[in-house]
Amino acid sequence: MNTPSPFRLNDANALKLLHEVAADSGRVVLLPHARQRMKQRHVTLPQVLDVLRKGCLVEPATLDMYGNWKVTVKGMSCGQSLTVAGAIEMKEEPGKRVLVITLFGSD
Repeated sequence: MNTPSPFRLNDANALKLLHEVAADSGRVVLLPHARQRMKQRHVTLPQVLDVLRKGCLVEPATLDMYGNWKVTVKGMSCGQSLTVAGAIEMKEEPGKRVLVITLFGSD
């Protein structure tokens, strides 16, 4: 039995898909590490969502070992520069959810 090849995304399509998925906050999942970093850096969920919805890629989108597309986006929210690293889930339903892995900003 052949294993299907992963859904391929270029940077422009990955960013477009990220913006579309993040438009629905119910499809954005904050992993525990991201929650911890948000608390440490005094970053709110609306700020994270704002960057996911409007930010620009700062690294090329890459396929991870789980078959998800890892993206790192940077943007401004509430006067603060913020970088969010996440993964667009592609296994069950391609592009259904975004996992927020971590975030950092300029202090």
